[in-house]
Formats: sequence, C-alpha cells, structure tokens
Amino acid sequence: MDTATGVVRAVVGRLDLVFSARGGATALAHADVQAPLKIVRPFRLDDGRLLIQILHLGPGLCGGDEYTIDVTVERDARAVVIMQAASRVIGMSDGTEASQHVTLTVEPGGHLEYYPGLTIPFADSAFVQRVQVNAARDSRLGILETWGTGRSLRGEHLAFRRISSRTMMSVDGNIVYADATELEPRLRDVAGTGVLEGYRYVASGFWHNASLDQTAAVAPRDGVLAAFGQSTPDSVYLRALAMDGSAMADVTADAVRVVNSAWKLPPIPLRRFTS
Repeated sequence: MDTATGVVRAVVGRLDLVFSARGGATALAHADVQAPLKIVRPFRLDDGRLLIQILHLGPGLCGGDEYTIDVTVERDARAVVIMQAASRVIGMSDGTEASQHVTLTVEPGGHLEYYPGLTIPFADSAFVQRVQVNAARDSRLGILETWGTGRSLRGEHLAFRRISSRTMMSVDGNIVYADATELEPRLRDVAGTGVLEGYRYVASGFWHNASLDQTAAVAPRDGVLAAFGQSTPDSVYLRALAMDGSAMADVTADAVRVVNSAWKLPPIPLRRFTS
C-alpha cells in the first residue's frame, strides 16, 4: 500500500517452470518465480512424476493484480502442478479486476497434470483468466479447475461482480477442447436454469490421451450433479455442479484417481499436498 495516498498498488506475479527428463527421471530444470507466487521444493512421487505446489503469499488477488503462469514439460518429462490452497479473489473497486494468464506446453512424450483447485471470489471482486494449452499428440495432459460462488458463511453467494475464464487446448496446432465460464450475477440470473442450476460450486476438467474402462465412473454423491466420461476415444471430460465444497473436492479427486488408473499410474495423494 502507498502510505501517502492509501492506494493499494497492483501486483505483477510470475511463475515460469520448465521440467526436463534426465537419466530416466524428471527434474525441475528452470524456475523463474516472482512474488507473491512461490513454490516449495519439488516432491518426487513413487511412480517418478515430479509434483510442484504453487503457493500464494498474501491475502489473495486484488484489483489490478496480474499473474502469469508458464509451464513447459519437455520430451519424456512427467509433472504434476497444483495449488497448495484455494485461490482467493479479494473485493475491489468497480472498474477494476484481477487477471491471470496461464500457458501450458507439453512436448512429445511429456506428461502434465495441472490441477489449480478451487478459486473463491469474494464480494465485489472481478477476475479474468485465460488459459492456453499446447500439447503434442503423443503427450498426456490433464487440467481441472473448480470455482466457488463466494464465501457461504459470510453470505457472499453470487456477490462477486464477474468471473471470466476461458481455456483453449490445441494438440499439434488443432483445437481439441474449449471451455468458457462467464458469470456476472449483477447482469444476469446465473443461479438459474441452464447455468448454475442453484448449485454453489462448478468444476470443469479435460484429459488428453486417456481411455477409460467402460465401468469407470465417479461415485455418486448427494447434492452433486456430475457428467464424466469419454468425449472422444482418447479424451475424457468432467463437468460437475455441487452444493458443498467438500463433496465437490471428493468428486474431482475421484476423477483424477480414475484417469490415473487408466494411465496405469497410482493415485496422487492430493490431500497430502493441499489444505
């Protein structure tokens, strides 16, 4: 904060990660980190994947903040990138917004799972995100995001100004997946039919080069509406709406577990690395 004017200055955060295969193992070959984004040391999973936690130092994204996240997985490297805790978008003045640009690149034979987890918009907040994914056809890639509609205990359901998130995935230059979440509660009844259907959490996921067993499914849960399965012979999707954040976390963890099983990989111990 500028103590002379009382104005909160915008923050520009950056995270640039490159994963490389070295001697049959994956290494974090390059890390360029600019606060308030931060990473802790890489954790090697039992199957050889390298897991990185992204942490946010501070209360959350504020008006004018701009974050850039670039992740590159080189040939034959295998990585998992997660957020250590839910991302919070703090209330801000009208006419301002926080933004985030994410670029994910996976080279031939590479494997990347990007699971940023839950984003919670506080009252009067606005958040714009753009995600571009560039993958080789013989790579594996999964992306899964979850959005809340505000802090329920504070009565902030749909009290945010705007959430705008668009994800585009290209494989060898051809678009294979596009997703858009556009919520502006002050302008439209987003709670109603055809959008949130009265639910308070929404999740979208997509996995490239995954083929499920015909019996594969996420476990049904009360208060959850979920669609999970193959969209093409080598693509898997998840769409879910939930009333409760814990139930949504269980559904998304189920989906990750099922896809990892299809890839003949052990489940990722997500609860060990997130709070």
